[in-house]
Amino acid sequence: MLSARERRTVMAGLVVSLVGLTVAYAVLPFARRWSAREDMIAARTEQLVRLQGLIAHEAELRDAVSRQTLVVARGPQRLLTGGTSALAAASLQSALQSFADQSQVTVSRLDVAGAPDTTTASLPMIPATVSAIGDIYGITSMLSFIQHGPQLLEISELNVRPNPALRGELLQFTVKLHAAYLGS
Repeated sequence: MLSARERRTVMAGLVVSLVGLTVAYAVLPFARRWSAREDMIAARTEQLVRLQGLIAHEAELRDAVSRQTLVVARGPQRLLTGGTSALAAASLQSALQSFADQSQVTVSRLDVAGAPDTTTASLPMIPATVSAIGDIYGITSMLSFIQHGPQLLEISELNVRPNPALRGELLQFTVKLHAAYLGS
């Protein structure tokens, strides 16, 4: 049998243990969840305020983007950039295909699979070859896009010949060019 003092000590130990377990397994997890919930609510509120601001100023933002696009388009030609030479080559391929589409010529071959040439210039040059079929207006338009487009491209060879397989005024042309590449 336990004395009164021992019973009080056991009871106090039980109370302290229950309080400790309650704090460890009920109060602290509840407080963490509550804090996380409050942080999420604050973040969502901030996001909502930013989105409402964007919606309220949509016209101004569109005008600013249009102005910046015009500034970039009127600016000097730029070097190709990319994390790797393969990404820069993919960007060049996309630009050349876009030029062909805008010029209304049919691309029969578009090759930018070569490794960058580092022997001729201080910057590596990505070689490309474009073979396409089109009329004289499409060819001149394509060459104009290459010469005056946003990327700095250097034409190294141009061949234009009549296409005997196709009737009419369609010509077959091949352009070999190099694009300066700046790794990022």
